[in-house]
Amino acid sequence: MEDSVHVLIVDDDKAIANFLSKMLIKSEDNDYDVAITHTAEDGLHLIEESKFDIVILDVNLPGKSGIEFLKEIKEIDPDIEVIIMTGNAKIETAIEALREGAYDYLQKPFTQEQVITTLRNAYQKRRLTMEKRELINNLSDVNDQLEKANEMLAEKKALVDRELEKKVEDLTNINLFVKGITPQLDLIKLMNIIPRFLIDLFGFNGAAIITFSGNNFVVHASLSTEGDFKKGDIYSRENPMINKITKPPVIKEIGRLKEGGLNYVSLPIKSGTRLLGILVVGSEMEEPLKNYGEDLFSTIAGNVALAMQNAVYFENSRKNYLESLYSFLVILETEDPSLREHAERVSNIATKIAKQLNLEDSMITNIRYAALIHDIGRVGSIKTSPKDGVREKIMKIHQNTEKIIKPVSFLSQGLEYIHYMFENFDGSGFPEGKTGDDIPIGARILAIANAYDEIYTQLKGKNKKEPSKDAILAELSPHIGVELDPRLFAILQGVEI
Repeated sequence: MEDSVHVLIVDDDKAIANFLSKMLIKSEDNDYDVAITHTAEDGLHLIEESKFDIVILDVNLPGKSGIEFLKEIKEIDPDIEVIIMTGNAKIETAIEALREGAYDYLQKPFTQEQVITTLRNAYQKRRLTMEKRELINNLSDVNDQLEKANEMLAEKKALVDRELEKKVEDLTNINLFVKGITPQLDLIKLMNIIPRFLIDLFGFNGAAIITFSGNNFVVHASLSTEGDFKKGDIYSRENPMINKITKPPVIKEIGRLKEGGLNYVSLPIKSGTRLLGILVVGSEMEEPLKNYGEDLFSTIAGNVALAMQNAVYFENSRKNYLESLYSFLVILETEDPSLREHAERVSNIATKIAKQLNLEDSMITNIRYAALIHDIGRVGSIKTSPKDGVREKIMKIHQNTEKIIKPVSFLSQGLEYIHYMFENFDGSGFPEGKTGDDIPIGARILAIANAYDEIYTQLKGKNKKEPSKDAILAELSPHIGVELDPRLFAILQGVEI
């Protein structure tokens, strides 16, 4: 690491603060520059006066809670990564800290490995955030250039030469290109749309994205009038073309792959110094690099890298948050080991049914996530009354699940499925008494997958052996058309479980 990682430790327990400081200073992981303070007030002054990458603070501070201090830190600098230390295991505390913008929390007592790993990951996230902001600023500069060029075109139209007109056209197309690819946060879909945008906007005759797979290079997405690159084509590192395009200079013409074919230019897709993949564009021109200009290719490659990095970051963030929620099930596993297995089985069944319905990939993903966490409400204490029946207890667990998941924005669709999964097909369910197709399809899928696995568990416990699928379906049959969707039952019969 070339630069120091600036860390502020805020803990009224001087022994712990000094222990953490020594641990970081002696660490070979990074060059940590550590400051210590013991009150939120002093910590706030330091943050206002100095630049910190990471703040480690105790959840309980004199005169102010760690959560309140966290909010004040985020008001000063929202990009500072904050790690909360806590001596209790209350789930509510962890959820509140994450909701208010904390990167993670450390449960006392903690190990050196836990501390170093958490700080390393927090600093990597901060670096990505800063790099992203810099790239966005660069994009803003490009848009400013576009506005200036358009003003010049309006004021001095008669004097604008062909070169400036081409520049304005390129900047316009870059702006459209960025607007087209930036909102797509699904990495697979993103790579599939990039070649079409390049061909439609810039007039290239072919484009392909090549990514790594082990020791080989694989064509992930391709569009070409000549079919030189085909999706799924695999190249070894020893391939002459691959050997050529992976060596300096970074942007280069690689020529024609066959007589009469397109002339290709290779562009590295890089995040910092890390190579994410290779973009190749083809043209019928003899010298495409010279005609289009290296600046244009460089800008295209930079924006492709930014979009891919955003997609990867989004997916990692989504996975990290889901893993945090899923970890609550692991906590409960000591009391009820079957709960996690139940969630995984329900997710597997629900996903298979969703695929048979040819639902959109995003909907299938939301159904899979919802199935994994539909019982998350069992974590923590739930107040029940001796007078509560089965329905009332289920409703309280259900409400607790929604309370936990609601702050997680990317799970909003899955939350809707969980919210309605106890609606009955005939309208006798809860919470709103919806009927038939008025119940969201994701909720109906969750309901039948959950019911199937509950019967599976009951029969297995009763007979002390694995029940057959036919036996489970026979038990499920009386509920079809009453609680469960008949069409989904028909699909379930044909699904291999």
